Amino acid sequence: MKKKKWYVAMATALLLATGCSDDLDNGKNNIGAEEDGEKVYMTVNVSTVSQGTLTKADPTPSNPNPGGASWGEDGNGSLGELSGSKEGMVYDVNIFLVPTDETSLTSNNQLKLLNTDNGNIQIAGQGYYSNLEGIDASLGGTEPGHGDGKVTMKVTMKNPLTQTKSNYQVFAVINAGGRLTGISTLEDLRDRFAANDRALWTPASNMADYHHFVMSTHKMISGAAPSNGSSIVELSAANMDETNPAPTTVFVERLAARIDLAYSSNLDLTNIPGTSPVKDKGTFALKRYKVVNQWKGESYLFKQVSPTVQSNYGASAVLPATGTPYSLNDPVRYLGDEKWMWTNSETGAGSYNYVLDPKIREKKLPEGESSSWDQFKDSYVNYFNPSNSTDLNNLDKMVSIPTSGLSYTQGVNGENRIYYPVVYTKENTLDLNSQVHGYTTGVIFESEFTPNDDFKVSFYEDGEIKSVSLPNNDKTFLSAAHYNNNGSVSRLVYKDVKSVAARAFNLVDDKSNLLKGFMDGWKDITPNIDEVKNAIQGMSSQNGLESAFKEYLDGILVDNVTIDENLKQKLTYAAFREQASHLPSSITLVSQFSSEQIGNLYQYYNVSLYKGGRSYHKFWIRHDDNGNDGLMGVMEFCIVRNNVYQLYVKGIRGLGDPLPYTPGKDDPGTPDESDDVTIDVTIYVKDWVKRTNKDIII
Repeated sequence: MKKKKWYVAMATALLLATGCSDDLDNGKNNIGAEEDGEKVYMTVNVSTVSQGTLTKADPTPSNPNPGGASWGEDGNGSLGELSGSKEGMVYDVNIFLVPTDETSLTSNNQLKLLNTDNGNIQIAGQGYYSNLEGIDASLGGTEPGHGDGKVTMKVTMKNPLTQTKSNYQVFAVINAGGRLTGISTLEDLRDRFAANDRALWTPASNMADYHHFVMSTHKMISGAAPSNGSSIVELSAANMDETNPAPTTVFVERLAARIDLAYSSNLDLTNIPGTSPVKDKGTFALKRYKVVNQWKGESYLFKQVSPTVQSNYGASAVLPATGTPYSLNDPVRYLGDEKWMWTNSETGAGSYNYVLDPKIREKKLPEGESSSWDQFKDSYVNYFNPSNSTDLNNLDKMVSIPTSGLSYTQGVNGENRIYYPVVYTKENTLDLNSQVHGYTTGVIFESEFTPNDDFKVSFYEDGEIKSVSLPNNDKTFLSAAHYNNNGSVSRLVYKDVKSVAARAFNLVDDKSNLLKGFMDGWKDITPNIDEVKNAIQGMSSQNGLESAFKEYLDGILVDNVTIDENLKQKLTYAAFREQASHLPSSITLVSQFSSEQIGNLYQYYNVSLYKGGRSYHKFWIRHDDNGNDGLMGVMEFCIVRNNVYQLYVKGIRGLGDPLPYTPGKDDPGTPDESDDVTIDVTIYVKDWVKRTNKDIII
């Protein structure tokens, strides 16, 4: 009983919709009604790729960036289903048969039928199979690296079969449940997409238990050797006998992608510049992370690609307009390969195309003062834009860096790296000019700086600026740029906000206690107006707090030639704080600043507050690295289905941002650099295509 309830819940979460309709109603069968029709039987051999690769295209050239993301369709190699996960489990199968004259398929004709159909080709047969427990197709099998599981499947034919054998191409959708109704033509099938509020997998409390990954046909023949046949089935009236099933093979890939995280246990700090106030002054540790801009909108059921563009970057690398014809040199649209090949690394000339998602042409930078980034606010998880800053800065929603759980070890350059799958995500593709922080899928890492005994901060106290250590177990400090009296600019660290303001005065020899007067009040101090004016004139205005304080004091002194008691009260830090609208009360400890107050401190005063030593580092995930960090390339920062994006955090370059989303700094427009014939169906789940992003130094 529990299983039944569980399955109903699962099926509800996996509804698929057409491009112009709501969720499809569940019919009596997958054709939408309890129709009469001849049933044919098949023994379905469900098989997944557990290791090795099933390539769709000829091997790509050597990677221009061996340490990072790579060329086109094949990425940096392949990964099989992860041991201990349910990525390769098959719970249900939808089969669609399309009439064909072909008796076999080759690389030249395998996708011709799908891509030349003008909407007139009818679905000749449809079958559905389900198994509540699921079939672990990664076990056993006759082909090296492949498993199998036998099921019995009925396919309902639209027209009667005869003794004469007829050929059909076979298309498959896995783990979509029994809801693929209303499909009568090949066009209906190929143009379907998963609705924006429906998952392409069923989540669980941990990654190992995620299940029901939706998969669909990605090719019609196998590139594996020995060949396991093609997606053509030969049927006749003889197959109406369940003892005489007709065999076929389908090759599918997941609509989901996966992000894996590995990190060094001893982060490399050698790339911290010598000008940094934390250089050689402590250690860093990764603490938490947040994946941002996970697309949760619509996804095509079958992969689609665009016509070719002839430049990897620049004006000619713009996504071809809707309706642009495909040339002989283009990949086909449906199930076509991603093409990524440059012929000139200086100009970017070559052959490239885009993987299409249903909204790729709508993901544009807002134009005009009234425009905002709210168009897709409901289509992304952790949408990286100003209106979502409060949620992004809710640190309770960040996830701890994994130390256990589902993982695998991979040797790289003699080093064993432990990778942890951290999230499954949907395809998220972008035009070249739309590869920006507001759309690109990325990861925000939280690091924690632990100071050593050499780490000193500026601290104002009783008329003096001292260099002091932080109290025991206190890691909170501030950082800001400062213009020194010797003409140089330094980034300094401070104990509190008052110390930042006090450091603005470049008073070398303060015999008149001017600094004490400005900061604590003029009791028992008789200021000279010329000395006061000179002190204010010599103030640094390198950061916003210094500038605001100097501007305030200058305004108080305007047209005054003497200093009376009323003016004394105004020429103080306390009076400045009272009118500073974006600062909290002067008695608020910096360790008690809220995220909003930390954001205001940066946005309005250019002062970074690192609460508890925590700072935040953004990393935008690469799909195809063009080998040029200064030039954006086609499909360089995107997420494509059935890819594993491996991220390895190697080191830290210094302090990051004070918040995951820092107002005044973060801008979303910033570029990233079926009752059913019984048929013997073998399901190959294509390897996750591995994408090794560059070792990250953040």
